[in-house]
Amino acid sequence: MKKRLFTGTKNGFSSIWAGKKNHSLLKKTGDELKKAYVERNEKDLEPVVNLYDTWADAPDDVLRGMVDGYCTPEESERVVHPQNSKDYLLRLRAVYIADHTRTWRVFLHLRRIFGKEWSLEKYFSSDAYDAFRSMLGKEEYKKCKDVACGNIYDNNANGLIFASPHGILSTYSVSLRYFSIYANLALGGFEQEVPWHVRLNSMRIACRVMLNTEAQDFIFDPRGIIPEKIMNDLKTEWWLNNIFLAGHEFSHFILGHIKEENKEEMGFLKPHFKDDTDYRKIYGYTVSQKQEFEADLAALNLVDLTDEEYSVYYCAALNWFAILAVYEGVEDSISPPNGFNQTHPGAIARYTNLIEKARRPKDFDEKIYVETLPELVSFWRDIMINDAAEHIEMYEMYGSAYLDKPNTAWRGKELIDRVDY
Repeated sequence: MKKRLFTGTKNGFSSIWAGKKNHSLLKKTGDELKKAYVERNEKDLEPVVNLYDTWADAPDDVLRGMVDGYCTPEESERVVHPQNSKDYLLRLRAVYIADHTRTWRVFLHLRRIFGKEWSLEKYFSSDAYDAFRSMLGKEEYKKCKDVACGNIYDNNANGLIFASPHGILSTYSVSLRYFSIYANLALGGFEQEVPWHVRLNSMRIACRVMLNTEAQDFIFDPRGIIPEKIMNDLKTEWWLNNIFLAGHEFSHFILGHIKEENKEEMGFLKPHFKDDTDYRKIYGYTVSQKQEFEADLAALNLVDLTDEEYSVYYCAALNWFAILAVYEGVEDSISPPNGFNQTHPGAIARYTNLIEKARRPKDFDEKIYVETLPELVSFWRDIMINDAAEHIEMYEMYGSAYLDKPNTAWRGKELIDRVDY
């Protein structure tokens, strides 16, 4: 039996702001920007004296002694002497934790909490990959059924599929979950429930996650209190985003993409984004960039879904690129990219690719996705680009940002580092 993408209402979360064509956020101005609540944490230092650039370079007995703190004995052996792609994925997870003090502390806490039931491998998940595979045809499923895959802590908030010494692996960063949740809290249709300054701070958190300046300790230091109903909607949206991301990576493998040099002209953008000076809007794409477009389309075209499920899945993919476009505005304003040095085309171009070339759902609302959502993205890009220009230190300082001040409804009690967690 095929796994279902979602349970709930017909349109799912991806349409929570659908129909809100007079979105109140579009009327906000830069003068309404509020103070962010950002607290500095110590930069990552080595958890113990480490003579190596990474624990992966340490002798076997030294590495084993390090990972024993958060691996079972059987897992430690697999980390030190990987025999297959699943072992190698476990090694990547374990070594990253060892290399980053804050993440290391999180996993020491987790092992203490779970006790004898703890397993590092079982803590991580491949559910989104499994869901995508379950929706493939027989031939496509065969191609990727043995690919080791799952989420991972990583310096780069990204998804990857690559050849390892033990076979093909696909991973996506745990950080993407938090990016999706906080970006959608800002852009989603919650203007009646969530104060403006909380939405703004939420988008700041999302951007900091992608810039790798937000500490990866959300488990023990939540950035605020999100009402259960809203959080359930945000988790649903992330689940759909996650399946699309997993599908995108698997699609690279199914399509047999290889590296080579080439470029080709692309058509102009049709959705009505206000910013026609997007640094990532380029008219010639390398083959690797073209393959990103192809993998995006394949992640939609290869799945066997009902009309209702496809509608939710397709809209979630568009929403993913919408929130990514807001972040890219911030990133590009801080450090403008060179288009032909990018491995991926920009989010606006990828959004447009899905609008122009993907199969549209039967109930597709062209007004919303061709006009309203691009207008909302343009609004948020302007806000966040100005915010980054005025408060650049907020985006560059490593630490933790929060939805509101301590001891407020959207923040709760202030937690003290190394005291409360």
